[in-house]
Amino acid sequence: MQYQPPSSSAMPMPGLCDPEVLHIGRQPIVDADGVPQAYELLYRETCGSWANVLDDSAATAHVIARTLGGTGLDWTLRKHAGFINLGHQLLLDDLLLLVPPGHFVLEVLESVPMDACVLRRLACLRQAGYRLALDDVAALSHDVRKALPAVDFVKVDFRLADHAELPRLADAVLRADRLLIGEKIETADDFALAQRLGFHLFQGFHFARPEPLAAPMPHLDRGALARLQTLVNSGSGAHTDVLLAELHANPGLIAQLLRLSVATGMQPCGGFASVRALLQALGPDSVQRWVRLLQMSDGLRLPAEPSLRSHAAHRRARFMAQAAHQIRPHDAALAEAAFLTGVLSLAPLPPDRTRDEAQEAFPVTQAIRDAILHGHGDLGALLEAAQGYERGGKPPVLPGLPGP
Repeated sequence: MQYQPPSSSAMPMPGLCDPEVLHIGRQPIVDADGVPQAYELLYRETCGSWANVLDDSAATAHVIARTLGGTGLDWTLRKHAGFINLGHQLLLDDLLLLVPPGHFVLEVLESVPMDACVLRRLACLRQAGYRLALDDVAALSHDVRKALPAVDFVKVDFRLADHAELPRLADAVLRADRLLIGEKIETADDFALAQRLGFHLFQGFHFARPEPLAAPMPHLDRGALARLQTLVNSGSGAHTDVLLAELHANPGLIAQLLRLSVATGMQPCGGFASVRALLQALGPDSVQRWVRLLQMSDGLRLPAEPSLRSHAAHRRARFMAQAAHQIRPHDAALAEAAFLTGVLSLAPLPPDRTRDEAQEAFPVTQAIRDAILHGHGDLGALLEAAQGYERGGKPPVLPGLPGP
């Protein structure tokens, strides 16, 4: 259900500089017929369609967080693979284990030295199922020769490469049985040359400029992220009541973790009925990595205080959980499902998604989806009660339902 604030005057509509609107860029990688076969996902500043990359690890963390926890894989990648850049720091970091191998190609930046440590890491990643690409290759250097056995793709930069040397470079890559991608192809002549040399895929302004994508993504505030980082680093585990209470206080993180569970294939067949079950499925390591990824991605750029959206979702979810407890004091499962229903009933819609499509993207039980979309069942009645309370009226009479 698309977010509707209790008072239209209390909250501005999302805009370009709204801290809960995410921005990334997407540029197609096409075949010789111009048909997209993959997309490169690019860092973009919060309030625009440009990039000012001062820290390549933070920029890539930004892209990963917004794709896995914000827009979702299907909406962003349209069933294709996503290419993401990796600098030296992130290449060696276990944060990469959050990235599902089947959906992404890891592009190793040209600044990464091909020393023994890096080559071992590339071999381990490839053995774990990741596909790898060398990025911004301009010449058949010693590092390129060393890396060829460990990668699947070589991206040749047509702006930087000496075109007279391209045949030798292309021949070496093809002899190694690696796929060639021509990037920064900006003219028809570049495209024709790449085809003659046997390039398999193509990327550049000749085909399409990066498309700016903007979609709502509920963020944490700085204080919440700091508290979560302390909790997950404390060694007390991700299943403690303290951590669960902190997650309950941050509905945006719950929505992110639900999308993460889909991307990583950790969702149960019938869907989640509670935040507790979500934590149990993801496990402490994934939660710790996600919090660390958000810290690397956003850091001090997060808002200082929780947003009005977050407050509204938390109030609704708490009301529904308390009402469920009053109705059935011994049914903890109903109260937990009611809380999750309240959170997701105020989840914002990505562009071009209907309410039904957006809710289907969350791996929750059918009872929760039916309550949000159609008002069905006990959860639907609790949701209607909460909405009535928010409008200033009396909630519908339910057995044991507390008054306002």
